[in-house]
Amino acid sequence: MMRNPILLKEFRQRMRTVRAPMVVTGYVASMAVLTFLLLYENVQGQLYLIQPSRSEQVFFVLSLLQMLVVAFLTPAFSAGSMSGERERRTLAVLLTTPLSPFSILFGKVLASSALQCLLLMASLPLYSLVFLFGGAVPQEVVAVLLFQLFTIFIVATISVMWSTIALRSGWSTVLSYATVSFMILVTGTVGLGLQSLAKNPVDGFAASWGHTLLSLNPLWVEAALENAVHGGTLPWVTFALFYVIIALILTPFCLWRLRPQWLRRIPGATRMNERNYQ
Repeated sequence: MMRNPILLKEFRQRMRTVRAPMVVTGYVASMAVLTFLLLYENVQGQLYLIQPSRSEQVFFVLSLLQMLVVAFLTPAFSAGSMSGERERRTLAVLLTTPLSPFSILFGKVLASSALQCLLLMASLPLYSLVFLFGGAVPQEVVAVLLFQLFTIFIVATISVMWSTIALRSGWSTVLSYATVSFMILVTGTVGLGLQSLAKNPVDGFAASWGHTLLSLNPLWVEAALENAVHGGTLPWVTFALFYVIIALILTPFCLWRLRPQWLRRIPGATRMNERNYQ
């Protein structure tokens, strides 16, 4: 993995700048202030009255907020990864290297999601407060952390693929944030709306579709992992399968965009010129 020159280059360019430590410091400081404010609000300033149930609420709110932040932050680092290479006129040079198109895409995905993963790891000490007052078990924290890492990887993958398919960073950014909005806003709003309509036992169809849509929402799946909502049978499996299939569907289009000459032997395929590299 670390032998990928794309990944090494991106790490050296992004992690050696002033912005990376500033983002990590600001994020951890903000989450720490929020954690202490939530604990103080739950106990009303009387620290000896902290109860495990109240500490569990802090863990629930903190983890959902962290998922929301990293989900909307990931496209900012991923949406311009490949389209930026086109705009800087460096994509053609990159394609002349021995790296395969898949290696280029994989290196861009790992590099664009590295900072978000670092943010999650840096915020782990805040969860020690939850353990201190018995608000959650280690299995829940590990499950939530792994699911957040998986969500970051999925969002980064889809954003890099949109960046490869689109010719400009503006379009790739719009498509990436539209994907995140679908994952969080559309599935949550429509899913909860269908479930509210399904209070009548006859409306089993609406309840089924509402549950399916909510299984595609990372906030809902994370809440189900924390046993805060009834998510049914393994909602994270539905979440993972759906978005992995979406990534697999977009993969051929990304490889075609990077290597359009692969289609020259297909009858009726349109000819692609060098503008598709730049």
